[in-house]
Amino acid sequence: MLSSNDVLVLNNTKVIPARFYAKTENNKEVEILLVSSTGPDNLIWKVLASPKKLLNTVETLHAMSLQAINVIDPETIEFNSHKDLETILNSAGKMPLPPYIKREAEEIDIERYQSVFAKKAGAVAAPTASLHFTKELLKKIENKGIEILYLTLHVGPGTFLPVRTNDIREHKLIPESFYIEQEVWDKILSAKVNKKRIIACGTTTVRALEYAACINKLSGLTSLYITPGFDFQIADALITNFHLPKTTLLVLASAFIGWKNVKKIYEEAIEQKYRFYSYGDAMFIKSQDSSP
Repeated sequence: MLSSNDVLVLNNTKVIPARFYAKTENNKEVEILLVSSTGPDNLIWKVLASPKKLLNTVETLHAMSLQAINVIDPETIEFNSHKDLETILNSAGKMPLPPYIKREAEEIDIERYQSVFAKKAGAVAAPTASLHFTKELLKKIENKGIEILYLTLHVGPGTFLPVRTNDIREHKLIPESFYIEQEVWDKILSAKVNKKRIIACGTTTVRALEYAACINKLSGLTSLYITPGFDFQIADALITNFHLPKTTLLVLASAFIGWKNVKKIYEEAIEQKYRFYSYGDAMFIKSQDSSP
């Protein structure tokens, strides 16, 4: 499906062992899931806590033997040092497996719930379309003369949260951190000028590319939520997994190729018993405006 006239863009974010347990000052256990770093020093994090109410009443959390976590509010915590953060994640942290995997995270998940090109640590969920690529497949793609470029968008749990509003446009995405190197961006813009196809692997890659084009900046936080009617400026084709109903991912696919086309694809997926979820099958779709 790819030719030498294509540029393949991949998200090289790396999933961190972002789920761990801590105790309050009253020795009550609380589960913490790091969502996203809010500052350049990576010490302040937005979190999902369970039970959340425990963070209403405490100022400090204890993880392992460290008194290392200050509670700013029920959705924000601060580590005292990078050493504390690293110690907690490496010693007590678990990979944040999707909830449909009904088991505790294991050592092998650190490698398996990760793309082969994962490099920049910071995601709490894998960009699932990337899981289909092996080193051998990437080599075959390069051997066909296809340029492979990398950007970073640290996937957060907000990507997968269901749309609960009656009007899909009223849903809000939790901001996620992204970064695109200037050299990479220049190559992408040059490829567009030269009529090459930009093949985005994953909805996260699409959102990073399109947000950079919208704001003319290559780093920061993005909560770009793509709905039908969106004017795609960069992505011409998309490799993406099969998504669940009522998700922003399905809405993005609908914006990309139209709802009627999405319904046809999903009817075949259901009939042929394709696999859904993170470890499921993928599809290759072209935008309605791209050349055949």
